[in-house]
Amino acid sequence: MRTRLLAGFLALALACTPSAEPPAPSIADRAELAADRIQILHTDDIHGRLEPAMVSSGTASFQLGGMATLATQVASFRNRAPERTMLVDSGDAWQGTFVSNANKGQAVTNVMNLMRYDALALGNHEFDWGQDVLTQRAREANFPFLAANVVDATGSVPAYAKAFVVKDLKIAKVGILGLTYPGSGTIVKATSITGLRFLPAADTVRKYLPELQRSADVVVVAAHIGALDAATLAQAVPEIDVIVAGHDHMPLRTGQLVGKTTIVDAGAYTENLGHLELTIDPNSHRVTAASRSDELMAVASGRVKPDPDVAKVVEERRAEGLRFTARVVGKLASAQDNPREENGLGNLITDAFVAYGREQGWSTDVAFYNMAGVRSPLPAGEITYGQLYQVLPFNNVIVNVDLSGAQLREVLEAASGTAGRLHIGGGAWTYRFSNPPGQRVLAATVGGAPIDPARVYHVATIDYLLLGGDGHSEFAKGTNVVYGDIEVDVVAAYMTARSPLDPKVEGRIQQR
Repeated sequence: MRTRLLAGFLALALACTPSAEPPAPSIADRAELAADRIQILHTDDIHGRLEPAMVSSGTASFQLGGMATLATQVASFRNRAPERTMLVDSGDAWQGTFVSNANKGQAVTNVMNLMRYDALALGNHEFDWGQDVLTQRAREANFPFLAANVVDATGSVPAYAKAFVVKDLKIAKVGILGLTYPGSGTIVKATSITGLRFLPAADTVRKYLPELQRSADVVVVAAHIGALDAATLAQAVPEIDVIVAGHDHMPLRTGQLVGKTTIVDAGAYTENLGHLELTIDPNSHRVTAASRSDELMAVASGRVKPDPDVAKVVEERRAEGLRFTARVVGKLASAQDNPREENGLGNLITDAFVAYGREQGWSTDVAFYNMAGVRSPLPAGEITYGQLYQVLPFNNVIVNVDLSGAQLREVLEAASGTAGRLHIGGGAWTYRFSNPPGQRVLAATVGGAPIDPARVYHVATIDYLLLGGDGHSEFAKGTNVVYGDIEVDVVAAYMTARSPLDPKVEGRIQQR
């Protein structure tokens, strides 16, 4: 069943990838919402994309996304029936661009206030700057943060969040329960989530379901989990009416039905606005049908007049950020993509770490960076600091740690198995995933020589991995930890000193 669901969701997600300029949104004269319907407007994985992005397809180019245009389209749908409309986000709203990260999500929170969001389910990246920042953002927000499956040492949801809220949409009361990605404990920097536990999704929903059903007619779960995990949740808790999914960045053009649960996912980066209509029985106030076809509206910037209040905030942030982001840091001879496998961009980053470590006097032998941390591709030509920042937005710090050859081999074994995959600089390895744990690495070299189990190697990586990020507990076994500069600045300096660059796949990581 899970395999069939995966195939279906992947097909629908791929169908949502823009291949040509999207049709102009029909903002004017939008039909009034039928009297027996409510509408759920939804976004997820905004990742700080206040500004639109330029998208090219063949000879055509167009602007896609941006919160000012998104705000206009939200308003156009809300105007159909303001009292029967709710707007929710399923997490990862702030982290990802310089203009958002510079004030740790404050600008995005401000824009979400202007757009009158009803709730934000906290994503894993909402925790990136720590719980003090989360508390401050919660004070500024005019809408609640939801995280029912996040508990502190007392077993309670932290004070900056709620488990759920209920919104009265006149013909039905809608309960919105929020879920954070249950695996956040392995992918968020440990210092940012001290004292927190992230509980399983289905167990959490079951816990709150009786209270939700007493308080509301319609049960909505805003969940920072991918559509496939949302399908599993729907099977486990069939009483859920709607799951607004996120985290996987894979939009679903058509809402998916699992049992009686409708699953929707708008994708990422403000490229789409989701708009789900639910038909409500006038007597029971329960959902009788969901309009699942053509569930997404492309946020086609340049074709719609931006919301002036939101545009003002965006322009202020853009103008302030240009002092830093407009600086050209280097030049690439070819475009660089960021798949979760060896690629030229990952090789460039780890080569920069090796060079930096040696410049610092660390005598760096080998470097690692988590593949999931490479967040954006780069085009050919001149690269600005702002473009590079979208590749490396997390402000991780470069560290040196000394590992024995045996410990270094543990790092490679983990990256060949269940832990997060790693880019490597200064070394290479070959592995077979199907081998038993501890026997997956077939060959490994550093500096062209086989790893010596007894030798001490000087390893450059980031504090995120040192602290166990992406399931890598091996780095913490090392000694002589030294801290350096922020990753994006290290790579920027490397590019400036060596451009033009043309990084390639070199066979550093080979699977047999």
